Amino acid sequence: MTAARRKHTLAEVLGPLEAEIMDAVWDQGEVTVRDVHQSLRKLRPIAYTTVMTTLGRLADKGFVRRVEDQPAHRYSALVTRDQYARSTVKSVVDWLVKHFPDPAVAYFVDRVEAEDEDVIERLQEAIEARKAKGPGE
Repeated sequence: MTAARRKHTLAEVLGPLEAEIMDAVWDQGEVTVRDVHQSLRKLRPIAYTTVMTTLGRLADKGFVRRVEDQPAHRYSALVTRDQYARSTVKSVVDWLVKHFPDPAVAYFVDRVEAEDEDVIERLQEAIEARKAKGPGE
């Protein structure tokens, strides 16, 4: 009997280094390993082979497209920064609401209210509109 494969969201499959590399790809568009390596080296020491391996993994996961040109492979993003951000927020909020519903919602309302009271009014209107539709609509 095989275990069911769990569907991963974008947020669940990117580690910190992968996220850094994706930032470089998003910032630069089409890149080579050398382009990303030079970008990351400005921040900290990192091996060229580490960047190469990580870009390969990102291609395997479907985050970047690899075009095997000579003399260097070129990579470009298949997922936008916005898609990744939305997926990350969805994963975190879904997990918090599932495990800590009351504190999660209370914090969200407090946090949004601290930024913009108009958002609270729009949330309240959305809740009222949802209630008016009835269950399951």
